Amino acid sequence: MAISKEVKTGVLVASAIVIFFTGFYFLRGSDIFSNDKEYYCYYNNAGGLQGSSAVQIKGINVGHVVSMELAGEKGIKVTFAIKGKVSVPKGTIASLASADLLGTKVISLDLGSGPGEEPAGAILESAKSSDVVDQVSGSLTPRLEELKETIASFNVTLARVNSLLNEDNKTAISGTLLSLKTTSDNLAKLTNENGQLNSIIRNTNSITANLAKSNDTIRSILNNTNKLSAQLANAPIQKTIADLEKVAGELHAIMSKINDGKGTMGMLVNDKELYNNLNSSLKSINNLTDDLKARPGRYISVSVFGGKKKD
Repeated sequence: MAISKEVKTGVLVASAIVIFFTGFYFLRGSDIFSNDKEYYCYYNNAGGLQGSSAVQIKGINVGHVVSMELAGEKGIKVTFAIKGKVSVPKGTIASLASADLLGTKVISLDLGSGPGEEPAGAILESAKSSDVVDQVSGSLTPRLEELKETIASFNVTLARVNSLLNEDNKTAISGTLLSLKTTSDNLAKLTNENGQLNSIIRNTNSITANLAKSNDTIRSILNNTNKLSAQLANAPIQKTIADLEKVAGELHAIMSKINDGKGTMGMLVNDKELYNNLNSSLKSINNLTDDLKARPGRYISVSVFGGKKKD
């Protein structure tokens, strides 16, 4: 049986149409022979999300974005397909997340706790995750502000320095630098030619060495000083002061009695007649002593042969 050209042409056109639609859906990431389930969600801004973008659960691709369209006040309606064998529990949230640092977006499904599953064609709750770019931007923004403030402060400081560097100040700074250079040259000359600085350094080292050798002596002196301080601190200072005050009081009482003419000492000090009598008696005793020395025979009679005493 011969096949007519019209039949061949029809079969060829039908095959071409099938191949075209199969390739079209394949390029979109869809498979016309698959049992994928489609779901919907809405985003205020789907920047970075594209057709055929991946749909992931915990980082594993489980589907792809089918289409995106404007939905008025609701924002952007996103249709995505999930493999038929993947379960989508009630309460699942479709979060818009970043896949890399280049801003590529994916839909990350945060599975709900149920009970039951979301039916195909259901509208899932949407959310936007804080992606890496947002986190980096959030961390860098305060640092950038601080850097701006630092640069502004640095500019102010530079302006003040420039204002200080007028001609008079430049001249003064040049003079100071010249003085420092002269001092440095003199110091180098002193070191190289006269050797006085080396001698001073050697003397300083010698003094330091002597002090180091005298450490034991100094330590001993300090220890003795500490012991003396401890003894003074432990000494009965208050008792000694009290005893001195008591002795001073008693001495004051004695002097008061003497001034008042009480007692023998008081009478001797204050009775002029007694003083004159004592003075007279002392004179008589002195005269008697002098006469005894001059004429002892007058008072002492010595007989060798037992003679008669003379009156």
